[in-house]
Amino acid sequence: MLWLGKRMSAGRGAYVPSVATFRCTAVKRMVFGTDFSPVADRAAAYAKGLALSFSAKVEVVHVFDPDLFLDDDEPRLRTFDARLDVRSRRLEALGSAFLESGILTKTELTVAQPSWAGLLKVAEDEGADLIVMATRSKAQLKRLFVGSTVEELIRHATQPVLTVGPHAPVVEDGPLHFRKIVYATDFTPEAEKAAQCALSFALHDGASLHACHVVDCRANPATAAEGDARQAFERLIAASPLGEYGCELTVAYGAPAEAILALAEKVRADLIVLGPRRHSFWLTHVRRGVSLELLAQAQCPVLTVH
Repeated sequence: MLWLGKRMSAGRGAYVPSVATFRCTAVKRMVFGTDFSPVADRAAAYAKGLALSFSAKVEVVHVFDPDLFLDDDEPRLRTFDARLDVRSRRLEALGSAFLESGILTKTELTVAQPSWAGLLKVAEDEGADLIVMATRSKAQLKRLFVGSTVEELIRHATQPVLTVGPHAPVVEDGPLHFRKIVYATDFTPEAEKAAQCALSFALHDGASLHACHVVDCRANPATAAEGDARQAFERLIAASPLGEYGCELTVAYGAPAEAILALAEKVRADLIVLGPRRHSFWLTHVRRGVSLELLAQAQCPVLTVH
């Protein structure tokens, strides 16, 4: 894999929107979806930290799908009401933990099939600016969630979705701040919207920002075109405040998920931001396992933006 790291700015005479006039993405209302698994507990710490950092309100949500058992002991509870009662008590305890951290919190237990649709409805009803949830290992994702929670949630959500995988570090109590952000772009309109979100988080925390584009040349190496990618980067910078902010730009060749994860590991990123296309990215790459691999194997949270 060839890496070409460059720090670029807009060309001379080009108009560059000022960082000073850039309107940051506001995170005032969040929805945190939980299934009470250990990795969801880890994601809860990220939701708390972000809520404290942005002074945001949080709706803690559990969507009960009666046909989906995630806990070994719950199938022993034969009645619907018994299982629902267990989930309700767990949810109230989790909501209390958010309240004790000084976060304005509500809880909601809803029954829905599929579960992702129930979570999205809550987010829409609450006018959420961000959805936070956990992802499991790649094997568990394939077994439990393919065609369901993870990719369907990200595909249909109008809000950014922050996923926390099993390899994300445990965070301490208190406000959460991202210091190194990797933003992956394919230069589509969705990716440009993700750039604004990445810049907002970078400005909020004073983080370093690394933008990358992956040329998927596995099938035909001759298709790799560094010049085209460089020109696309220049157009992106000319149309946004990224150049003024000081964004490190990288062109990589190879498998998209592997390249993005490698850069994130190289720079020790604590956030990856993606702008996946609803039709081409998910319909093409999910079938190859690219996005599942990235979500499940990332060493930090992944923020997807439509």
